[in-house]
Amino acid sequence: MPELTWERGHTPTSGAVTAATSALAVASLTYVTGLAPAWNGVIAAAGAAGTVINGARHGHLPSVLFYCVILWAAAGAWAWWAASGGPPWTWPPLAVLAGGAVLGRLSWPGVGRYESAERQRRQETALLEQEAARQEQHNLWGEEWEQRLARIARLEDCRVVAIQPWKGDTGYTVQADLPGGATWSQLKRHEEALGSDLRLPEGCGVEVAGGRRKGTAIIRVSTVNVIGQTIPFPDDLSPTSIDHDVAIGRYKDATVARGSLAFTCGLGIGDTGSGKTNTLNVINAQLVRTVDALVWHIDTTGSGLSLPWLTSWAIEGTHKRPVIDWTAHTLDEARAMTTMALQIIEARKRRYQQVMRQANDTKLPASPDIPAIVLVVDETASLPRDIKAMIEEAMNTGRAVRVRVLVSSLRATTDAIPVPVKKRAAWRWGMYVTDPEELSYLFSGYQKIDPSDAPWPGCGFNAYGKTKPRPFKAYALTPQHMDRIAAAVSPRRPALDKVSREVPHGRYYPSRWARVLPHLYEGERLHPVTRPYTDIPIVPVPTADDQGPAAPAIAPGGGIRPGTPAWNRLFPRRGHIQPPEPAAEPEHEHPAPEETPAAKENAPAEPTPKQEPEQPAVPAQDAAMRLLLDAGPSGTGASRMETDLKALGYTTHRSTIHQWLRRWAATAEIFQQGSGTQAYYVHRSYVTNHPPAD
Repeated sequence: MPELTWERGHTPTSGAVTAATSALAVASLTYVTGLAPAWNGVIAAAGAAGTVINGARHGHLPSVLFYCVILWAAAGAWAWWAASGGPPWTWPPLAVLAGGAVLGRLSWPGVGRYESAERQRRQETALLEQEAARQEQHNLWGEEWEQRLARIARLEDCRVVAIQPWKGDTGYTVQADLPGGATWSQLKRHEEALGSDLRLPEGCGVEVAGGRRKGTAIIRVSTVNVIGQTIPFPDDLSPTSIDHDVAIGRYKDATVARGSLAFTCGLGIGDTGSGKTNTLNVINAQLVRTVDALVWHIDTTGSGLSLPWLTSWAIEGTHKRPVIDWTAHTLDEARAMTTMALQIIEARKRRYQQVMRQANDTKLPASPDIPAIVLVVDETASLPRDIKAMIEEAMNTGRAVRVRVLVSSLRATTDAIPVPVKKRAAWRWGMYVTDPEELSYLFSGYQKIDPSDAPWPGCGFNAYGKTKPRPFKAYALTPQHMDRIAAAVSPRRPALDKVSREVPHGRYYPSRWARVLPHLYEGERLHPVTRPYTDIPIVPVPTADDQGPAAPAIAPGGGIRPGTPAWNRLFPRRGHIQPPEPAAEPEHEHPAPEETPAAKENAPAEPTPKQEPEQPAVPAQDAAMRLLLDAGPSGTGASRMETDLKALGYTTHRSTIHQWLRRWAATAEIFQQGSGTQAYYVHRSYVTNHPPAD
């Protein structure tokens, strides 16, 4: 049932007609009933009092209320007069009533315009008064800060240009022009002293940074301990893109702490209990919100990074698709994943040239059809050297085709985080650590980072691009919140593109969950929603001990050992390559001591002449040419050849391979396709459509 209301808007005309008819009705009622005409005055006085009370409550001006009282008095006087002299509906009273109504109709718009103008004038006056008070306060603050800078930092003649309060009243920013020759770095050395002079609460502080031009300083003063509070992860789960920045928390001034994995790699550290895993989960949450990026995890220390994102799907069945596209829980799985990532980089550079040309860009645009791939690696210190090398290679070569890496570790040391990995990470964040030297290693060039500026769990320092490391507090993300995020974003997660699935190691990709899930949830029953991913034939990934032709190939020709007849058959044009003669044993500078009979009996047996040498028997240059032949018309590149040669036991550096490729290209033995980072090489036999016979 609709609510009964008496509030209806009136136009000036309808208001005048209503007032006139109401006065006529009251006058006629008193005349017909024989009441004293003075009652009309009493009724008008009551109406005027009600109008004044209601108008004052709605903020009308006193002058407008006085005008309304006059109208009520005129109506009461007319009714009194009309009821006293005869019937009110005769022509003389009606003519007077009509004249009064017309006069009220014509005067009311003028009263309204007056009230609007007066209101605006009063608002402008109030704003001017507030601005004057603010300017006075600004001048007082400015004088205090100028005196403070002169007293503490010994910077005379500083001029405070602006003081801007922060949203939420958590602090303010001071912009100062420094005297000639002074720099903001001189002022930064006094941050602690400035905070002490301001008597700031625990957890608050002063941050000094450079302004937009030389000779200016930006001083951020936090008066509320934002990073000491728990900041929940935002509820916004709308679709995003990998090209958007990743929000991971809040700085001391309550602004958003951001990073990016679109064209840059990331690096994070954090001691046990510092909140590193929570920060990784926050980044995972922002990544799975995207519609154009896949997330691959490498965590060989228990898969604690992946399990919170997989359990609601694998065990509870709250959604039909996993939000994490692949998880490597063993070294063999990680080796297969990183190898496939390198193969995808090479394949995308060759196969998506037209896509980049259509976008008029040298970088592949990410989309739901061709998603970016982000490898999130936890605890790099536990990974062997070959996997670390492939991660470095992906960081070096994957930018143009949207393959990026986020690496994390407990320690910021050279053994846990190699220098090349650190150099490639333009986005770095470090949670609380006990040793300030580790933060200095992570944020090279900023030697005065003090861990006490971010002492609480979940706090750290964030530096993205050219920004300097600043204390921040990561969003808090609980398992239940992760379950809600996974269920919400699962339907819009992208799938791996066809070109990427067709790389050599793509054979292991379809059965990835059939291999991984039974190990992650050993002893538990998987939900039926996982059957499309687990009820398929399992293709085991290669192990580190796989040898011989029957083993799955880790590169073109990688399953055949150099020097064997099978390897020699791979060189139809060059003929059978004989292993080189074993090198003579070097003579000792001093004669070896004579062995005793007992030592001779216990000495190991001499190796048989048929034993294979430890080093590859085929020269590295011939092996490189074989890789070009194996690549066929698709060709290969120097980076991939270096990886394949290492898998075969060679230590040839990429610069040497580049020299071979340039020399072979000059003699038309091979042909270069593409240029720059997109260059690859094809053997001449395939360019002339006459591949060599096997």
